[in-house]
Amino acid sequence: LTRVAGVDDAWDAFASFADYDAFTRQWLSACRRVMKETATLWVIGTYHNIHRVGTILQDLGYWILNEITWVKTNPMPNFRGVRFANAHETLLWAKKSARQRRYTFNYQLMKHLNGGKQMRSDWRLPICRGAERLQVNGQKVHSTQKPEALLERVILATTSPGDVVLDPFFGTGTTGAVARRLGRHWVGIERDARYIAAARQ
Repeated sequence: LTRVAGVDDAWDAFASFADYDAFTRQWLSACRRVMKETATLWVIGTYHNIHRVGTILQDLGYWILNEITWVKTNPMPNFRGVRFANAHETLLWAKKSARQRRYTFNYQLMKHLNGGKQMRSDWRLPICRGAERLQVNGQKVHSTQKPEALLERVILATTSPGDVVLDPFFGTGTTGAVARRLGRHWVGIERDARYIAAARQ
């Protein structure tokens, strides 16, 4: 029998939905304040939070362009057998407002990467694993480290070389690593010293 630990990190703990909503409203407002008029925002989450995030996005004036389903090709099973295995996460892609006319969407590149067919809103990608998964003494450094392939698609789809990518939840730095490799500038914000050390390394 293999045990799988859920996410119980301090950064994921809130006393109530109201506390979570207040925190989410604060950081989404801060992001909106520094976004250029041509910028867009991506948020990723699970059924635990993404619906609350979507409501707050709309309340703040963001306009949702797409909902993307990241279908995990190798999800963690639900060993207790009390519900379906969680095999996807949801990404919301939004612009600052409904009236915003200009933003980057590299449609032709996405079509090219999808074998000449229009890319759909269901992305089949594996979870972070193998050499890509950062570990210390055989333990995962970050419980929800995202795969580089996911960040690569987001960045290639909605930015251009030389653009600045902001990640306010930088974690172990996957966004920055991918942004740099793709010729984008980046700003990462992180409060956990262990994650910062891993990101720098």
